[in-house]
Amino acid sequence: MTDETKPIVYVVADLWPFPEKAKEAKKILVEVVPEAKKERSCLKYELCENYNDRAQFTLLQAWSTEEALENHLKGELIIKATENLRTLLAQPTEIRRYKNIG
Repeated sequence: MTDETKPIVYVVADLWPFPEKAKEAKKILVEVVPEAKKERSCLKYELCENYNDRAQFTLLQAWSTEEALENHLKGELIIKATENLRTLLAQPTEIRRYKNIG
């Protein structure tokens, strides 16, 4: 990959709702996924539930560019979901970005 090439941006976002709010948080997240997948530069957007902790969710994402990811994060879909999840989460969402190196 050269400096000219824009690498795909991979994202892992972990969310921890309060156990009693997990069902409500899951509903919000499930609704986000198909809408996010419609975004032109979205390459992957999956919602996963932890086998051992049903109140922990992970979003696995891939975006064509860093700019595409930033636009997604600033878009109405995520702003609304973030607001709806605000009182349901036991701790802040952890978002990690990755690039492919091999």
